[in-house]
Amino acid sequence: MMTAPARQDSTFYTHQLPNGLQLLGQHMPGTVSAASIFWVRTGTRDETARTMGVSHFLEHMAFRRSQTMTQKEIDGAFERMGAEYNAATWLEMTYFWARVLASEAPRSIQILSELTHPMLDQDDFDQERLVILEEIARFKDQPAQILFDHFMEDFFRSHPLSWETLGTPETIKELTVEEMREYWNRRYGASNMLFAIAGNFDWDTVVAQIGELTSLWDSGTSSREIIPVSFESSFNVYTDERFAQEQFAIGTPSLDRSDPRYYAAAVLATILGDDTGSRLFWALHETGLAESATSNVMVFEGAGLFLTHLSTEPGQAAKALETVRSELARLQTGDISEDELDRAKAKIISSVVIGGESTNDRVMGLIRSWLSYHSLETLHDLRQKIEAVTVDDLRELLAAYPVGPDQVIVASGPAAAESLV
Repeated sequence: MMTAPARQDSTFYTHQLPNGLQLLGQHMPGTVSAASIFWVRTGTRDETARTMGVSHFLEHMAFRRSQTMTQKEIDGAFERMGAEYNAATWLEMTYFWARVLASEAPRSIQILSELTHPMLDQDDFDQERLVILEEIARFKDQPAQILFDHFMEDFFRSHPLSWETLGTPETIKELTVEEMREYWNRRYGASNMLFAIAGNFDWDTVVAQIGELTSLWDSGTSSREIIPVSFESSFNVYTDERFAQEQFAIGTPSLDRSDPRYYAAAVLATILGDDTGSRLFWALHETGLAESATSNVMVFEGAGLFLTHLSTEPGQAAKALETVRSELARLQTGDISEDELDRAKAKIISSVVIGGESTNDRVMGLIRSWLSYHSLETLHDLRQKIEAVTVDDLRELLAAYPVGPDQVIVASGPAAAESLV
């Protein structure tokens, strides 16, 4: 199906193959590149406690060996195209992506399709396990990552969204290649995937190629168990004397991925914690109380949270935390001016429009839009939705999803608990 052009230079496309694979496209004349992505609707939350980390491990295995190519051949093929390419795994997704000159798009699409169907060889599995264990060890030396892991565990508790994307040393050591194969069979069906392309391409050619490449793929299922999240406020301090900075994460429940009020939430987070000119910027960064203080909205399927992150010197940690909580309390009163609103909207619109010139940003935008609303949002759509946000919208959102006083607060760094609580 072709939708009407939203701008003179863009045309949007959607098509679903008989096997259930959903195709999305944005043709952008004037560009010389094309960004393509295979997006699998599976991630950490779709694992079990025993197999935690299998999604990320499987992403690594995709580059070890496909059905027809070795790791060296995969990397070599991308390099000969001059491609930018990568893959990623998180709580709800795994994806394989490449951006190339338009003439190389068919070849890059063919390789990306192979990455979704890895060989999962036992010897490769045993070797890659060591790589994953080393990666886990490296992450344990990153203060922000440690803070975030603690926060997600405290906020979501026993919910699968609390699980660590890399897994733990214990789960990775105990995982078997048979369990990984079973997970792939269950989660990598065509109906649980999206393919998107943005840039310079011929849509009919793309549809024909993807149809041929995936003609033998099993449809599988696209189901995911949506477990309700129960919120319970808490304040936990994880003292770690290895690090010089004290870091805080403060979170409250927010809207989920499909909620049309997302743009209001994004504006609210920008007013509070944008990295230039926001309330936290002036109250903490410009007063020397914190090195950084930012807020953002994280949305998932069936859940969401409003998160504020703070990094400061240990000696100023208690005062910095008090200031952040004071700003959250002031925000909760709905004391928001039209000037603040206008400036926040201008920042977001500028970011959206400038990002819209990138085939990378637009291919990701196609995916986000389809997963959230089962439609494709043009840049004009996005701009209109952001511009439509009012102060009353923000106040109504705060009434539905308060940012205080009940909060999950996590501190990580050298400060002792008694100096913070």
